[in-house]
Amino acid sequence: MTVDEKDPLIEAVLAVLRLNPRFSKIEEKNVKKILRKLEKSDLTYMANTFDAFREFLEKNCTDIFKKDVGKSSENAV
Repeated sequence: MTVDEKDPLIEAVLAVLRLNPRFSKIEEKNVKKILRKLEKSDLTYMANTFDAFREFLEKNCTDIFKKDVGKSSENAV
């Protein structure tokens, strides 16, 4: 597998990790190095898992945030 073929798989993992505001550019660079060393099957599995987790977060966290916004406006003075 060439580097170009791994890029979309690596990006799927990084997209989830970037959701954490504490995930720095230095950490991203180090994670990329680690992910590039993985075999295609392992990287594909990891990318699919992270992509499913990202979809879960997008679906479920928006509902949670909508509820929190309503509660905070009710308690405002």
